[in-house]
Amino acid sequence: MKRLLVGLISLALILSVVSPCFAKKKKAGEVKKNVYTDTKFGFQITALDNWKVKTRKEPSLLRVFMTQKNYKVSRIPGASKYTTAIPSILILADTTSLSVAEVETCIFQKCDKLENEDDYIMQLDLIHGAEYLGIGDVMLDSLPARMYTLQQKYKKVIEDEKERTSPLGSSVIIEDFLAGHVILFKKDKNIYVVQFSCEREFFAPTNEEFQKIMKSWKFIE
Repeated sequence: MKRLLVGLISLALILSVVSPCFAKKKKAGEVKKNVYTDTKFGFQITALDNWKVKTRKEPSLLRVFMTQKNYKVSRIPGASKYTTAIPSILILADTTSLSVAEVETCIFQKCDKLENEDDYIMQLDLIHGAEYLGIGDVMLDSLPARMYTLQQKYKKVIEDEKERTSPLGSSVIIEDFLAGHVILFKKDKNIYVVQFSCEREFFAPTNEEFQKIMKSWKFIE
């Protein structure tokens, strides 16, 4: 009986240590009917009906990730749906004592000041080797923000779908670029970074949808 009691106590101690490891991780915000609410960083944003909204598990620099549902396939000769980048919007949020200008320098040029700098750069894949097309000011829920318009050139060698039946096969080189925006702004100690990107040929209509989504941004208590 004594041996059994010792065994039960040991098992209870093991479970108390192990169980937190299997605890369900909290999501980085909540999604309801395409409305994303982030109480940790105090903001809310509403996606259009043809955009899919996904959040991440804590802890996460990337708070929410949106992708367009009805995106179009590239019309470049030889291109297919496998070579078309799905239009996407991602939102990063963090706390920092750095200014927007300092964060910009760290993200685009690298520095030693920004915590999680490598994570920022990894998430913001549009900026790698990108070319600046313009910098402007926008307002998000009455808060000024900096918007950088970028293009990222790429080349891909793919199979020419028109020559699939040829015994010799064929390939083509696709030369084009992704286009999009990176928006930086800060409220109190919270820094927010938004990236939008899509294929160059679909930028105009997709950018209109992005602008509508960003106009829904609201800060919450």
